[in-house]
Amino acid sequence: MPKVVVIYDSESGNTEKMAKAVAEGASSVEGVESELHKVGTPFPISILDKADAIIVGSPSIYGLPTPEMRAFLNAAKELKATKKLKLKNKIGGVFGSYAWDGGYVVDGLREAMQTLGVKLVPQMVSAVDRMGLMQTRINGEALQKCRDLGRAIAEELAKA
Repeated sequence: MPKVVVIYDSESGNTEKMAKAVAEGASSVEGVESELHKVGTPFPISILDKADAIIVGSPSIYGLPTPEMRAFLNAAKELKATKKLKLKNKIGGVFGSYAWDGGYVVDGLREAMQTLGVKLVPQMVSAVDRMGLMQTRINGEALQKCRDLGRAIAEELAKA
């Protein structure tokens, strides 16, 4: 059965909501399963090799993914360079949340995934909903875009 792995970091809970919506969208496609992992919690990096699709998400810190997400992606890049991770024929996607940095976080995630050799299938999802000074929430439209992202990637896997 094809597997989609969603790896995310979250500080305020916004990106976690997005990650859960992405995984929900992927799982909505018959014959495709999804796994959800937060950076910083124990899971083997070898799941990247076992996955058919990899989707990553992060909140923005000054326009960049979190330090933990950058460390995870750098570790994957180093392991790929030493041939300990293969990451052959993987597809994937990226998503991110931001409050004030314009959503540039998805550009950094996209570049990192392309460096790993992951073919990004659909569009990136970047979302914010301002509620007041330094308080944000992800709205229903953004969560639907996340479900659509997960579903699009899972449908691509189901075709193969």
